[in-house]
Amino acid sequence: MSKPDIEKLEAGVSTLLEAYRQLKDENQKLTQQVEGLTSEGESLSKATEFAKAKLERLAELEAANKNSEKDKKQVREKVVHLLEKLEKFDLT
Repeated sequence: MSKPDIEKLEAGVSTLLEAYRQLKDENQKLTQQVEGLTSEGESLSKATEFAKAKLERLAELEAANKNSEKDKKQVREKVVHLLEKLEKFDLT
């Protein structure tokens, strides 16, 4: 093999090695980004589950409050009715 061919081959190998190093560095960066995004996704998933649980609890409390309001209204009506009966009742 002639010297110019060997030099061309060496230059080609050197170029390939540099391209390999760049790809390896890029792969490491991308791997770190994927790991970061995976971690962020897990955190968001946990936050979403937490928010869903809180929304379910809020819905339960709103339903309980609505029932309580209905009960309170019924009790008020009964008290008003009893007071009216007491006013009509003559103790003398």
